[in-house]
Amino acid sequence: MMKKFALILLGFVLMVSGMSQTKYFPDIPVIKGYKGKEGKIVKYHYFNFLSLTDKSGDNKRQSTGQYWEVSYVYDSAFRQKQKFAEFIVKQINDKGGSVFFQDTTAIHFAIPDTDGHLWGKVMLTKNTLYKLKLIKERAFQIDVLMDTIQELVYDDFVQPVEIPPRVGFLPNSVVTRAEQSKFNHYSFTYNTDKLTYRQKLMGPYWDIKLEIQDEAGKVDKRYSYIQIQENYYRAVLKAGGKIIKNRAREIIFNLPGDEFTVWVRLMVNMDGVYFIRVVKQYPEDYQDPEQLYSEQGRDTIPNQDK
Repeated sequence: MMKKFALILLGFVLMVSGMSQTKYFPDIPVIKGYKGKEGKIVKYHYFNFLSLTDKSGDNKRQSTGQYWEVSYVYDSAFRQKQKFAEFIVKQINDKGGSVFFQDTTAIHFAIPDTDGHLWGKVMLTKNTLYKLKLIKERAFQIDVLMDTIQELVYDDFVQPVEIPPRVGFLPNSVVTRAEQSKFNHYSFTYNTDKLTYRQKLMGPYWDIKLEIQDEAGKVDKRYSYIQIQENYYRAVLKAGGKIIKNRAREIIFNLPGDEFTVWVRLMVNMDGVYFIRVVKQYPEDYQDPEQLYSEQGRDTIPNQDK
């Protein structure tokens, strides 16, 4: 674990004990802490989203880009929520920004930036605790490439396996668990047009757990689950694949081919960690999906994957 690192956020340098100085974040217009009490960065992602709304509550948007979450903590004697809110709003206005939603619990705002906008949300949850969530707009970069020759790095005591065909992996991924069988059965469920189906698969099978690791060999939580999932979603479409199921923290897709089709289930249970299950299915082993039931007005189904 690195001993110290320095982070530049909102135009000021915040020294956080317990880490080493490894990365400076891009400069962002200054938003100062009330009464000189600067916040502590509790989360940073290379890419994430933030949901915002306008005054009426009718119009909502999701802003995407670099993501910061800053916590401001005051002692129990501090009971100045209104003054804290007024202090933040004044800074937003002074920077040429706009407040498009404000109540007693939150402030939603935007500030012009050289490459777009800064989109923010201040959470006024308690008299002693306030949070700032901030997005700096940036274009998404696809880091996963399908149909390329790749080498996997394995953690200690993990037996290497044959790399699944056609499937790409995120940079700095390390295999922390790997299982492979020459032939196995796997099934999953999905729904479309109010109908629920089960797809049964058979063929060579892989079950792999991967961690995106930083320079110290720890899980790099700067990679949000959103960034991992979005990478695979876009990479699949770019490679001519088909998305079968897409919901929070899970994607099921296939990559058709002349000799075989690769079926993949991606699961992301936490930032920087993802699981991939792969079946290499030949045409002679294909089975049509089985319709399980239909239910009007239902968008989700029980998890019957196994």
